[in-house]
Amino acid sequence: MRLKMYLLLLSVIVFFTPSSVLAETSKNLAVFYELEGDVTEKYNNMVETSFETIGFNLTDPHKRVNDQYKAKYGSTVLDVLSFMSIVNDEKLMPLLNIDPRIAGFAPFNMLIHKSLDEKTTHIGHLLPEVMLDIIGIEDKKLRKDFIASFEPLDAMIEKEMGGKKSYMPYTKLTSDSMLNFEFEFERPEDIDDFIEEFQNTFEMSFINKDYLIAGFHNFMETTDDAEEVLKGYDLFWTYSLCHLEYSYNMFDNKGGYPEAGLFAPCSMYVYVRKDSNKMVIGMPRLVNWSDTLGITDEKRLGLVHKLDKEIPEILTALGMKAVTNVNPLVETPQPYVAKVEAAKEVKVTTAPVESKKEEEIIVPDSRNIMVSIPTPSKVPTVIKVETVNNNSYDINNRSIKFSKRVPPNYTGPKFGKKFEAPKVDNTAKVGEVNAGRIATYLRGELMTQEEVEKTLKSAGFSIITSTVLDKKGKLVSVVFTNKALTTMASKANRGFASTLRVLINKKEKEISIVNPLYMLKAFLQTDFDEAGAKELLTTLTSSFKGLKDSEDMLKYQLLPTYQFMSGLPHYEDMEMIGQGSDLIEKLQNNKRVLFIHKLDNGSTLIGVKLAKRTNKFTKRIGTNNSAMLPYPVLIENGKAWMLEPKYYISIMYPKLTMTQFMTIATTPGAMIKDCTKVFR
Repeated sequence: MRLKMYLLLLSVIVFFTPSSVLAETSKNLAVFYELEGDVTEKYNNMVETSFETIGFNLTDPHKRVNDQYKAKYGSTVLDVLSFMSIVNDEKLMPLLNIDPRIAGFAPFNMLIHKSLDEKTTHIGHLLPEVMLDIIGIEDKKLRKDFIASFEPLDAMIEKEMGGKKSYMPYTKLTSDSMLNFEFEFERPEDIDDFIEEFQNTFEMSFINKDYLIAGFHNFMETTDDAEEVLKGYDLFWTYSLCHLEYSYNMFDNKGGYPEAGLFAPCSMYVYVRKDSNKMVIGMPRLVNWSDTLGITDEKRLGLVHKLDKEIPEILTALGMKAVTNVNPLVETPQPYVAKVEAAKEVKVTTAPVESKKEEEIIVPDSRNIMVSIPTPSKVPTVIKVETVNNNSYDINNRSIKFSKRVPPNYTGPKFGKKFEAPKVDNTAKVGEVNAGRIATYLRGELMTQEEVEKTLKSAGFSIITSTVLDKKGKLVSVVFTNKALTTMASKANRGFASTLRVLINKKEKEISIVNPLYMLKAFLQTDFDEAGAKELLTTLTSSFKGLKDSEDMLKYQLLPTYQFMSGLPHYEDMEMIGQGSDLIEKLQNNKRVLFIHKLDNGSTLIGVKLAKRTNKFTKRIGTNNSAMLPYPVLIENGKAWMLEPKYYISIMYPKLTMTQFMTIATTPGAMIKDCTKVFR
């Protein structure tokens, strides 16, 4: 309703005034396009494919965030809400050399939203002028170039989507609009060693406070000449930060502000200048949301202030110091002193706005809030990283809690009735179905790489590759196959089943073999050959003595239709990451391609080495299931396919909880990027 009123007020002005003049003179916040009905599929195609032709790349898409709200909180008033973060690296990177703060909106969100009670879909983005004003950038050349880069974007939206174009004005701009921090560290000889340890500690500091690292964009790796363009920097990346509870209360519920998604997720930039020992961090404050949109609801304002208070506290606890918002390439930042205004107190609900269960928190009701700064802890040169032992997880522990509401005509067991698990058969063989469930892995005592390879060869298998997965060499993945396995998988869309893996895990002092009965049931789908799979299992269990079932397991009959949760991908929901008759040729001499395995039907399975940062996901959710790497990609009929990462990760980590999945939120997108790169 608010958006419609904004658009109605401006409709006459828009009709008679050129858009470039209108955007500068009427103090508009964003441009919106109104379209009738559900245009999501057409919109997604434009953002995912068409935008690339004009230089805008999709970084970390978050489609249908409203589905997550419904799953986690039980309800939503939204029909669609998607955050499609985009950035024009080619145009933006030279501007980082003029004022690096411009990364505060890099990437920025292409927003699409529609409520359940309306017929109109809204598509829009913040105007570049407003982004620059919020950041505080006045450089005329930078402003001109940045604003001009948006012209082909809006032209394409008008061409491909059409609809009624209008502008949304802002209520006011925030004077104290940015968070700026500096962090001095003891610089090691190899900056990469510091980066790896720092990133994990930095990200976990936010994750432990219920934030999501919803995106990661490394400018140094975006183009072939990125390091040359940004030669004044050792590193430069942006995080996309999200707080699910905050976003649900802000965008959803009665009286929600889905248009506030223009600012989501928040972009936090991080950079170190060449040979410097000072890291610089910055991001727009969340008060920009409430001030520009004129949000007066006390509960939502309270949530804004809560996060604007909490984020600086997290950074300060890491040893970072707040500084003034100036261009550090031109002016030296000074220590920041927060402005404090006398204000009444507001009760903030951390539960959904409509919820009856509310935890009250007192915060100052003021745009410029007082920040409680904890005493910073001493940060070592190399920060210790806490790893996760996946064996300690409870297989039935999922963080999503469902209500006791039941669907119409429900005939299942009554809620509250004690669950009686099927009886375990103590005589069942290792790796076979037991009480309706099957183990993902066969665990055994630690063996050397030489011993594993010798045992596999003696059992009639051939070694495709043996690759070290970590820097210290404690994780080695041995990929193997035989004629029977290759033949079973030499069918359309089934090539992912053509190899098995053994993980040599020196850290956990064990080996883990992917259970062929488990994997083939899932990956061969309707082509599953149970007798052939059991024969492979028998060969492995007789060759490797003393194997035991892993605690990782799933229901056997559900494997072909497995998905982590409703709305997430199945096996068949693969990602196409390359197309053309020269796909195999592009792989030649590519160091990231660790194996090439030819199948009987002319298809080819390859294994891709993931980037350093992507590869770190196993540290957070458990290294003992790392046999899923290197990442498999299937080339078939001139197209390259990869299993959708959310599917592949979850089926190889069946004990994964939703909370754990959130700690690696950027990993699926990073996996797609890494695998796509080998075909460029």
